[in-house]
Amino acid sequence: MSAKPDRAQGASLGIVLATYAIAMCGTTMPTALYPTLQDEYGLSTAASTQLFAIYAIVVLTVLCIFGSLSDAIGRKPVMIIGLLASAASGVLYAVAADAPMLFIARILSGVCAGLVTGTATAYLTDLVSSSARGASISSVANMIGLGSGPALAAFLTHFVPSTPMIAFSVHAVLSGLCMVLLALIPDTVAHRGRGLKPSLPLIPRFALRDYCVGGLMTLGFAVMGGCTAMTSILVVRAFGITDLRLLGLIGSLIFVATTVGQKAGGKLVSEKAYLGFAGLMIGTALIALAPRLHGSAAVMVYLFGLLVAGLSHGALFPVGLGIVLRRIELRHRGSASSAFWVLGYALTALGALGLGWVGQLAGESMAVTWFGITIALCSVACLLLHRRWTRDSVHGTPSS
Repeated sequence: MSAKPDRAQGASLGIVLATYAIAMCGTTMPTALYPTLQDEYGLSTAASTQLFAIYAIVVLTVLCIFGSLSDAIGRKPVMIIGLLASAASGVLYAVAADAPMLFIARILSGVCAGLVTGTATAYLTDLVSSSARGASISSVANMIGLGSGPALAAFLTHFVPSTPMIAFSVHAVLSGLCMVLLALIPDTVAHRGRGLKPSLPLIPRFALRDYCVGGLMTLGFAVMGGCTAMTSILVVRAFGITDLRLLGLIGSLIFVATTVGQKAGGKLVSEKAYLGFAGLMIGTALIALAPRLHGSAAVMVYLFGLLVAGLSHGALFPVGLGIVLRRIELRHRGSASSAFWVLGYALTALGALGLGWVGQLAGESMAVTWFGITIALCSVACLLLHRRWTRDSVHGTPSS
C-alpha cells in the first residue's frame, strides 16, 4: 500500500533536486565567459566583476524581503516564479545587444537564486522530514549546480562557436522543462497564509554569540565571490590560457572543491576549527603568490590554491551554520538560516567588488595578489577571534 506514496515522494524529491541544481547552474554560467563578454560588449575588469557582484546583491535583497514567501503561498509557486526569472535571464543573455541588457539578465538570475535557494531547501526538508538531511542534500545540489555552470557554458560555446550565447538559450529551455515537472508534483505547504509580510532575517539575542562565532566561518564566501568573478579573466590575461573547455573546468574547480570539503572535512573542522582557517589561509596565500610566478608554475600554484581554499571553505561554512542554528527553536530557524546566508552573500559581493576595483586600478595580477594576502590575514584574525569567543563556552558542533 505504501509503494505508491514512496514512489511519488521519490519522484518529487528527484524533481526538486534537479530543479535546484539547474536553477543554480544558470547563476554561474557567465563565469567562464567573462573574457568573451569583455571582448563582445567592451566591459572593463571592474564592470565584469560588478556583473557578478550585482547578482549577489540582488540575492541578498530577495532573501531579506521574500525569505518567508514560500511559507505564505507554497513551495511550488515560489520555485516556479524563480524559474520564470531564470528563463527570462537566459533569453536576455541570448539576445543581449549591449552591456545594460547583460546587467538586467544578471539581476533576474539573482532573483531566481534568492527565491529558489531557501525555498528548495525548505521543500527538500519537507520531503525527507529531516532538517539535517534536507540541509545536507540541498547543499550538495546547490554546489553541483554552481559547479556545472561554468563547464556547461564553456563546452557548449566551444562546440557551437557560431552562437556564443547558446548556453543561456539551453538553460532557458531547461528552466521551462523544470517548471512543467514541478507542476506535476504536490506542494508540501497545505495551509497558506492570507498575506505576505516582508520580514528581515533576525537572530534572537541569546544566540548572538553563536551567530558571531558561526559567522566567522563564512569568510570563504569572499574567496568564492572574488575568484568566481576574476578567475577566467586572470587565466586568460596573465596565464595565457584561452581554451574555453579549460576555462570552464577551471571555473568549476572551486565549487567542486567546496562540495568535497562539505562531505570530507566538516566533521574534522567541527572538532578542530583551526584546520579550516589554516587551510583557507594557505589556499589564499597560494592564490596571492601565483601571479608573481611564470609559466606553468603560476597556473599550477593558482589551481592548487583554489583547491585548498575551496576544500577549507566547504568544511567551514556548514559547521558555522550548525553553530548558528544549534540553540534556535524550529519556528525561528528559517530566519536565522537566512541571516547566515545574508552574511555569506554580502561577503561574496564584497569579494567580487573589491577585487574588481583593485583590478581596475592596478591590473588583474596585482589585484589577485593583494586579494589573496588580505583574505589570508583575515583568516588568521578569524581564527584568533574564534578561539577567544569560544574559550569560555562549550565548543559548538552542528546538530545531527
